Amino acid sequence: MTAPHTSNAGQGLPGRRSARPGNRGPRRRGIRIVLAALVVVVLAVLADGALITSRVDHLDVDLTRGAGGADGSTWVLLGLDSRTDLPAGADVAHFGTADDVPGTRADVVVVVHRSDHGTSVLSVPRDVLAVTPRGPERLALSWLAGPQVTVGALCSLGIPTDHLVTVDLAGFAGVVDAAGGLDVDVPEPVRDEPAGLELTEGGRQHVDGVTALAMVRSRHPEHLVDRAWVPAPVDPDGRATAAGTVLSALVGQIRGAAVRPWRLQGTAWAASGAVRVDPDTSVTELASLARADLAAVQVLPVGEPLGTAIARLPVRATSDAVRAAGMSCEH
Repeated sequence: MTAPHTSNAGQGLPGRRSARPGNRGPRRRGIRIVLAALVVVVLAVLADGALITSRVDHLDVDLTRGAGGADGSTWVLLGLDSRTDLPAGADVAHFGTADDVPGTRADVVVVVHRSDHGTSVLSVPRDVLAVTPRGPERLALSWLAGPQVTVGALCSLGIPTDHLVTVDLAGFAGVVDAAGGLDVDVPEPVRDEPAGLELTEGGRQHVDGVTALAMVRSRHPEHLVDRAWVPAPVDPDGRATAAGTVLSALVGQIRGAAVRPWRLQGTAWAASGAVRVDPDTSVTELASLARADLAAVQVLPVGEPLGTAIARLPVRATSDAVRAAGMSCEH
């Protein structure tokens, strides 16, 4: 008796299903939709590119690129404290008006040195004494005479300036908000009423632009101990440490926005209207800074405050740290 024919013609190999023309349409349409969306995003970014570039203001400063004796390039990032433009919704009592606090000082100073050997980041105490044409004065006050004087003051500490970037109070808060806020670690509850800071819980938490700014500006923090607010131990490097922490969190947030093009575009738009740069720094170079590893921020060591004053002298450890970071202002 002849065995029945058991050919699997038209069925393909076991476990596989033959391709059917009717299944390709939706898949191809889905791919086309994704590609179209990507094209729209790319075109939007390119279209914004020219506008973003035009929004960046330039500082009246002359930098001699490569003047330092070390390899790589050094970025100087300054947070300025002018009261002429306060963050939206901020309480004037926490800042004072432009009449109360005239002029502009370098409130936060962060230096980023990038080379083939890696990236070094120093948060420079604003109260360190530096050499200016008017004689030794606190680094923060050097900006009252303009950016060129601040660049020279930093050079007296051994820190060259290849790129100079500044942002004011309102601009900083706006960039943080555009990035979606920041995730920061707060060891314990802290407040500083003059700065407008009040975090009633410790641990990791999400803060908005005004709160991040208050963290950086805090000079007289208090901690919650046994349900009572008590002055925190005096830390001359407190503001410099806070500046490093907030900067690292902001860069991390901007990197995370890379997977959300709308947020990245919004952050770039806010930043372009907030920062001012030296004439030779391009927007492309500025964008590259966000890709730098700024996680490990070291506070530049300087001497203790001089008596009852807040001024601090540079010490041997100051110059050692600058050289160890790969920087030099020697010609």
